[in-house]
This record gives sequence, C-alpha cells and structure tokens, in this order.
Amino acid sequence: MEIVLASASPRRRELMARVAPEFRVEPTDVDESAIAEKDPLAFAVAAAVLKAKAAAERFPEAAVIGADTVVALGLRILGKPADRAGARAMLRALSGRRHRVLTGLAFYRRAEDRLLTGYDLTYVTFRELTDGMIEGYLDQGTFLDKAGAYAVQEVGDAFVARMKGDYDNVVGFPVEKVRRLLARFLEPAFTVTVEDIDFPGSDGRAEAGGRKLLVPGAVTGETVRVQAVGERGAARVGEVIRVESASPRRAEPRCRHFGACGGCAFQHLDYATQLELKERHLRRTLDEAGLPNAAAAVGPIAGSPDLYAYRNKMEFAFGEKHGALALGLREKAASGRRTYRRTLPLLECPIFGPAVERVFPVLAEFAREHRLEGFEPATGRGQLRHLVLREAKRTGELMAALVTAGNGDAGLDALAGRLAEAAPGLRSFVHVANSRGSDLVEFERTTLVAGAPFIEERLAGLSFRIYPPSFFQTNTAGAELLYRRLREAAPMTKASRVLGLYCGSGAIELSIAGSVERVTGIDSSPANVANAVENALVNRIDNVEFVPGTVEALLAEPRREPADIVIVDPPRAGLTGKALRRVVALGVPAVVYVSCNPASLARDLRGFVEAGYRIASLSPFDFFPHTPHLETLAVLTRP
Repeated sequence: MEIVLASASPRRRELMARVAPEFRVEPTDVDESAIAEKDPLAFAVAAAVLKAKAAAERFPEAAVIGADTVVALGLRILGKPADRAGARAMLRALSGRRHRVLTGLAFYRRAEDRLLTGYDLTYVTFRELTDGMIEGYLDQGTFLDKAGAYAVQEVGDAFVARMKGDYDNVVGFPVEKVRRLLARFLEPAFTVTVEDIDFPGSDGRAEAGGRKLLVPGAVTGETVRVQAVGERGAARVGEVIRVESASPRRAEPRCRHFGACGGCAFQHLDYATQLELKERHLRRTLDEAGLPNAAAAVGPIAGSPDLYAYRNKMEFAFGEKHGALALGLREKAASGRRTYRRTLPLLECPIFGPAVERVFPVLAEFAREHRLEGFEPATGRGQLRHLVLREAKRTGELMAALVTAGNGDAGLDALAGRLAEAAPGLRSFVHVANSRGSDLVEFERTTLVAGAPFIEERLAGLSFRIYPPSFFQTNTAGAELLYRRLREAAPMTKASRVLGLYCGSGAIELSIAGSVERVTGIDSSPANVANAVENALVNRIDNVEFVPGTVEALLAEPRREPADIVIVDPPRAGLTGKALRRVVALGVPAVVYVSCNPASLARDLRGFVEAGYRIASLSPFDFFPHTPHLETLAVLTRP
C-alpha cells in the first residue's frame, strides 16, 4: 500500500524516512480554527485527522499519515506565534516551567473509510530564561513556524533543563510511535462473526485462522471488520474497523465515558444479555469447581430494579491527566498495563446519579483556587486522594468524604457551604486524612466538617444510619430483593436462633429479627458493630446482639447457646480455611451464604458439601448492572 505523509514540514519528512524507505509527501492546508476542541490533546488529534483526510482526497487508496504538534502550558495551547512579540510572550511564559509537547497522529485510508488515531506526549522543563537568551534566539528568525515559538534542536540544553519522553516527538514527529501505529494500520483487515462474549471480560469472541480472536467492543451475533493488533495469551486481539451488521443485543451506552472508564464493562450490551452472561458464568464456575449438581440448584437471576443511579456509594479518585487535575475513576485497563491506571476525569456517572454533575465542578474549582494537585500513587505526590460519595436512595440524603494525603483542612468550611449550595441533598461532609501509601480508601483520621456524621437510609421497612466507613450493600433496591428471598428460602421459624457472621452494619440481621427468636451478629470491625448496635436502637429491635471479633476467634470459644442457622456474608475473598472449619464444627442444620464472588463461593460450597451439607438452592442477584459482578444467595442444609 502506498504511504503518504500529509505534511509540508521538512523536519517531519526527514524523520519519516526513518519509518519507511518509500513514501510520498502531500502538503496540506487545513483550517485549524474550525476545530472546536479546547483540550490540547483532543485538538492535536483532530488537526491530524483533518490533515490526513485532506490529503486522502487525492490518494484514496493510500495509507495517509497526518500529524499535528502542539505545546501546552496547562490547558493553554501555544501554537505558532504571529510575530516576534507573540513569540517573546510564549517563551517568557515557558521560562522555568514544565510544559507538554503533544503530537496527534492520524492514519487514514479513504477507500474503506478506515481511521486509526494515536498520540505521543513528552514533558519538557525549561530553565529560567533571561531576556538576553530569549532575544538572542529570536534574532535567528526561525520561530514563526514553531509551536510554542521554539525548536528543541535549535535551543538544546541552553533552554531545556529536563525532558521526559521521546525527543523526536518534541521535534514534531515521534518516530517509534508512528512506526508501531503504521505497522498496525497496514495489517490486512478481515471480517468475522462474533460468537460470544468472553465473560467475565467484555471482549467479543470469534475465530480467525483457526485461532481464538478477542474483539473489544464487539457484541454477540454481529459481523465486524477487524484488524489484528496484538496477542493476549493464546488468543489474537482484533480492533473493530467498522460494524458490518449490528447485533440486536447491542445497546446504546448512556455514559459518555463508557469505553475509556474502568467503572463499567457492559453498557453496550442489552440488559437481558448481561443477565444471561452472569447466570451462565455462575453455572460454569460451579461446574469447574467440581460441583456439577450445584448448577441444577441455580434459580433464574434476579435483575436489578434500577439499571442506572443504582449505586449508593462510589469511590472516585483524584489524579492528573495531561497536566490538569482529574477527578473520576481509573481508566480501563489495557492488555499490557494491568497494575496502576491513571485517573480518567468524569463529567458524569450515570450508575451513581446526578450528584456527580453537581459536586465535581465545585471540587475542581476549589482545587484550582488552592493550588491542590491530585495524588499519584506512582510518585506519592499531590494532596487530593479520593472523593467518596454516599447517597441514600430512599431519603435522598448525600454524604461527601474528601480524602487527602495530609491533615490540612484550610478552606474546607467554605467548601462545605459551596457543596451544600450545589447539592441541596448534602447532609454530611467529612474530611479524611490518609498518609498510607496504598491507593485504597482508608479512614485513618476522620473529621466532621459540616452537617451530621451520618446519613439515613430506608431498607426493608427499617431505618439505617450510614457513616463514612459503614459497610452497607451498594444497591439498596437489589438488597431488598435478596433479603426478601433470604427470608423465604432459609428454614427460619419464630423459634430460630440465628448467628450472622461478617454482619457489617447489621442490615441482614435486623431485617430478619422479626421472623426469629434471636439473632447474634459478629464483625471484626468495632466501628461496624457500633453502627449495627445503633441501628438496632433506632429501630427498637431488642432481640439482636452484636459482638466485635473475628469469626475464627469467636467461633473457637464455647457458645452460650446453640444456633439453628448461620448466615455468612464474607468479603470478596470468601471464608478463610479456618473460618470454614469453625462454621462446619458448629453443626448447625442450615447455613445461608451471601457471596459477591462466584469463584470463592464455589470453593467454599465445595468445603461445605464435603462436610455433609447439601445445596438446597442458589439464587443469583444482579446488584451491579453493566459490570461482571453478581451477588448469590446459597442455602445449605444437612440431615
């Protein structure tokens, strides 16, 4: 395929020769003022696309490469100066500061309307420039066609103190990135029919050339034109060029960030397909764990009553994205980068609700005013770590917890007022100081800034007080369905004595208290136990008791009275081996297991079955639409 470089730049022409021995140069003249993008990176990519498509008018069969380089100081784009005065102002602005050099890239073939875009980014820090240094450089008269008014090959170490990234990118053409993207673009395309979704991942699965092919974004039953772009284990990975025939299972994502954000995986699938995939995954996991009879006990999956705005808690992260503060969620993991992911700035989060759109702008403005930066786990720099939002879906009360890397609370009282004005439902604003190195939300030191220390929620006819660290099921309406099913499926009577393990804030224990004689809840967190005791008092329930301690330690002690039923709702990792043995040793007639992880559930069910229990029923619930997660209620009995 013929290669065309859509550029008049002699520097790009020289660098392109290192990418391909033969190519044609087609200078383009496009109107960059028509580009509406204000973000420097989005602008550079849009300009590169314009150039590539303009040159492709003359060479429709060729692979046309467009490139555009911008210098960005924060979110300000420094283009080519109009005159010496403009160049002088740009260099003074860059003096002693770090800026970004961004090159947007576009690869386009008009004959099949195929487009591939990418970019490269280099951080450049200038020395303090004197007027003499600036004027001496401007005297050379070469600044007019240079983004940011300079060429790195001309100023060299005299101007540049540090550089992080590709030098060629600063010159205007990132050779290695272009080489990799061009090789991908020149790979022959082919057409496949998507057979299934590779659940719990979200990639479409097909077969090509006798090998498994994973196609991100493709949906079961549709025909897509793809190009192989890499390998993942024994499978090839293909990128969709276009959808030839769409599947009826495809849905329109509600969130504008879907695809880039790591929060949701399946907004592009209709909800019936999501439920089908989850139920099938549960059955397969049970079979693979050596529990073939368990799959027969699985009932139909119960869908979430709400597909959006269902989450009552979200942990958002601060960070840095292209030189600006970012508040949102971690980016979707790429196949070759599974450890740390940068923060994707969000404008909305439909799975939580409209509070995000009201609260985020206030925090962003506050951070700019106080020159606060997002915390980066990779470097340990920055002050702002997380924003935890909790919303009581039944009462509308909102809690905001701002997690910082230090103890500083300057301006938080004023921030509380601004947040309350933007989000009238705000009933609690707390500051959490966390000096630990992990990227997890940890409530190391919590201070109430304004409002009440808790919010109140209604669930199963009861009132629950929710504090910043409280464990409470994330899908309120979904939890009600599960608790109702628990009361129906578990062999409880008015004479039953129930032991609840990993009780959290006591929601399960309090919801069944009216159906049994007595309930005892155990949790290793003293804060959870105190919260559960308070919830019992609020609801005037007196046949419950909550005890702090680990399951492993407390079940090793002699019981004051036997239990008829044990309910376990463990963390995602499931029961420890010792905890499982302790529960089995109780010899209770029935165990009710609430799980958020099919793999650990299957492992623990096998342990119970080997100890003489039988699986009476398995009821899956979708607490987390658009994600691969599901909740399962298992009821086990023994003779």
